[in-house]
Amino acid sequence: MRCGDHKTQPTGGDRVAAEAISRREFLRVAAAALCAAAGLGAGLGSLAVGCDGGRRTSNTTATIPGGVTTTGSVDVTTVSPSTSTTVTAGPPTGSALKIGVVSARSGRLALSGKADDWWIELVAEARPDGVWCRDGLLHPLRLITRDNGSDPGLAAQTAVKLITEDRVDVVLCSGSADLVNPVADQAEALKCPCLCSLVDWRRFVHERETAPDRPVRWAYAHAIGLEDIFANFIAMWDQLETNKKVGLIFPDTADGRAWADADNGLLRIAEEAGYEVVSTSPYATPATDLTPYISEIAKAGCEICCGAPGAMDLILLWRQSLEQGYRPKALTIGGLLSASHVLQAMGAGARNMTAESLWQPDRPFRDSITGMTCRTLAEDYMNKTGDQWTSALAQYSGFEWAYDIFERVENPGSRTEFIEQTRKTSLETCLGPIDLIVPVDTSDAAKSRRPADNVYKAPVGGVQWVAGDTFEFEPRLVTNVDSVDLVVTDTVRPMEYES
Repeated sequence: MRCGDHKTQPTGGDRVAAEAISRREFLRVAAAALCAAAGLGAGLGSLAVGCDGGRRTSNTTATIPGGVTTTGSVDVTTVSPSTSTTVTAGPPTGSALKIGVVSARSGRLALSGKADDWWIELVAEARPDGVWCRDGLLHPLRLITRDNGSDPGLAAQTAVKLITEDRVDVVLCSGSADLVNPVADQAEALKCPCLCSLVDWRRFVHERETAPDRPVRWAYAHAIGLEDIFANFIAMWDQLETNKKVGLIFPDTADGRAWADADNGLLRIAEEAGYEVVSTSPYATPATDLTPYISEIAKAGCEICCGAPGAMDLILLWRQSLEQGYRPKALTIGGLLSASHVLQAMGAGARNMTAESLWQPDRPFRDSITGMTCRTLAEDYMNKTGDQWTSALAQYSGFEWAYDIFERVENPGSRTEFIEQTRKTSLETCLGPIDLIVPVDTSDAAKSRRPADNVYKAPVGGVQWVAGDTFEFEPRLVTNVDSVDLVVTDTVRPMEYES
């Protein structure tokens, strides 16, 4: 962990609890409507419950003040469209620094924002006084979280409001490039630092570079590589005895098209690895009937089924596959940050589904702010929420990154200096290392951790979701292609189906 010239440890009496936000009522109503439309029955109820934290969804502002006193009062007020949580703990010694957070707290990708309230509270408890910058002053931190509604247009609008109205010093965002890129584009246009995580680096870079003479300057990503995901998929399939026929089912979305891309998608990589691929045409999402696509790969005799559907589409794919009697030896699904919650809705018969691992508790990394291991972070989340951990916890790493940069700046109000220090990042986070000092290596994206100037890739593995000891489904790491720091704990087994 990199540090500034000064640092204080949190004092017990100055802890801040940011208001917990949840989506129980929203998802319960949405689940009921989707169940009625798709005939999913009671299974979806567990998905809705798995997303909840007990209260209404809103935007949140949490202030972590400076000062060294250990007494304070909490004044909570509700306004539209944000909820303000302010703590008074004596006069700050430096100006407040604002961090804007854009995440999916409602809509089809709401599960990806599931851990936001947890990490905001963790930050408030761990650093109640704010951050020491290199100007020698203790600066309070103000976190402003806004919902993108799982909508690219709203994500862009939200970013503009954070930058122009809230006047944040940096914007954090994470997840699908559909939601990250609009935020990064606005940050670029308005010259505001933007730190992104868990986004496909190719889409983040190539869809946003409008001209060779205008390189990306303000947005950086601790990204993932689809090439790493695909390599782990192949490695998992290689462990099974199959006829090496793979059926691909992808949605007609930007993410789906990236997975099916002729040059860098899964089809080419699977064929090069010796697999026969049946690639169905893209389907419209949200899906209402996937039987034609299932029939196509079933008739072709595909013993491996792979796709990147959203949560609702996956549940529909699962139900209709069982209805048609299609039971592949391997069901491999990509793009689900909260796979465990979807699996609970699918039922016990979904045991041994395989997927990529973007984060899980047994990763060998530590949180750079609290020093907690990934295991301890997961336990903290489960103790506070009563829910199973989710890979979305790793979005907390974006705050770790921003905090580290603030510790290194001499003029905290300078966006230019913030970016200069961003480019000097060498930090271990709960998601893994970020090293923007190492040279860019474009020779082999699968081997390179820094395939672009504004990107550093996080490690990716392959997991199989098996019957758990504590929860109904728990992941076992079964592959670690090009990520040797990740420890493989099991081997791949065929799917298990209830008779």
